[in-house]
Amino acid sequence: MSPLISGLASVASLIFNATAGGPGKSSASRRSGADVEPEPSAVLTLSPQAEALAGFAGKGILVSQGKLENALGAVARGSAGSAANAASAALSGRPVSTQDFQELLTRFGADDAQKAQLTAGFDADKDGSITQDEFLKGLAKTKGVQAGSDFSQAVMQLMDRSGNADGSGNADGSVADKEFAAFSTAFAATGAKRAGVA
Repeated sequence: MSPLISGLASVASLIFNATAGGPGKSSASRRSGADVEPEPSAVLTLSPQAEALAGFAGKGILVSQGKLENALGAVARGSAGSAANAASAALSGRPVSTQDFQELLTRFGADDAQKAQLTAGFDADKDGSITQDEFLKGLAKTKGVQAGSDFSQAVMQLMDRSGNADGSGNADGSVADKEFAAFSTAFAATGAKRAGVA
């Protein structure tokens, strides 16, 4: 047998053996037959739907969850939306203090180090408040080449760990659209509350 064919057969055998045991199992656990919990992904990602929401954020559109059946809604900067989007619309132009933002992060399960990192990352001009524009620019960093930065990974970790409506998350290494929108909604509600709307 020629060396080329022998090499291809080895590669094919290696690939077959790697996939035959199924995802999430190491080769050692496949041999022993024991189920082993898959290790969490070191790099978090956005689901395709959440990536679209990050794209909206990059265009200045805040996407939030409505009150009925977790419906998603969007409000562009400065626009007036439906009653379900009143909180988002009220936020336009109204900054959230860093103290209020840190309280929001606490509700999402952030520790002190994460709160400091995320607050510093979102408060781009370091004026002690986070505007809707700063928030949207921070969310937009979770998409594309910036998604691997420490700041973006910290944002996605927060959303993935506790981004569901009930405050829980699945921590599966991928941020779903509802996890992404829950964080946006919480920010909008914080701004609306501060403005006296909610």
